[in-house]
Amino acid sequence: MTDKDMAQKDKVHKSMSEISESLGTDTVNKFHEIIDESKQQKIKYQNPIHEEFSQEINCLLDSAREQQISSQKELQAILNQAATNLMDSNRLETLYSCAQQLQQAAQLGISNLQLNIQQYKDMIEKMEKDCHKQQVAVDLQVIQALQQAVSCMAQAQNSLLKSQAVDKIFDSITKCQDSLKQIEKLENTTTM
Repeated sequence: MTDKDMAQKDKVHKSMSEISESLGTDTVNKFHEIIDESKQQKIKYQNPIHEEFSQEINCLLDSAREQQISSQKELQAILNQAATNLMDSNRLETLYSCAQQLQQAAQLGISNLQLNIQQYKDMIEKMEKDCHKQQVAVDLQVIQALQQAVSCMAQAQNSLLKSQAVDKIFDSITKCQDSLKQIEKLENTTTM
């Protein structure tokens, strides 16, 4: 791969990161708009059952929003990791390709190496630069992995909180069902 190809792939990586970040931000902003709009509307409750039902729906909305935001963050992290892996793969592919070319040159004999010595020196120099870039990238990945290891406990705790949030959503749904049954009973008693 040429430097131009690597630059193009770097642009693709940057674009993927920007898209994933934009997706997460846009989704979070849209949820905030919906929640804010629903909270700004002053509802006149007809009775305590209606008020309880509305409160459970708001609780359900809040819990679902929190879970969606969390999922978007996880998706963004996965997309960023995929983009990093793609760049690593491209750098290593370039190194492998150059190494194959050098192997073929060596198989052609010493006279071929002598004849094209500058080309092979340039290739080795490029491989050295690419290898250095890869080493820096891997070193950064090591640092990130160590940071992730430290945050694994926080992620485990977050998963427990997610489980509790889903339980809360389920509880809200059940309460909504109960409220609707009570509202239905009110309708039946008023029509009789």
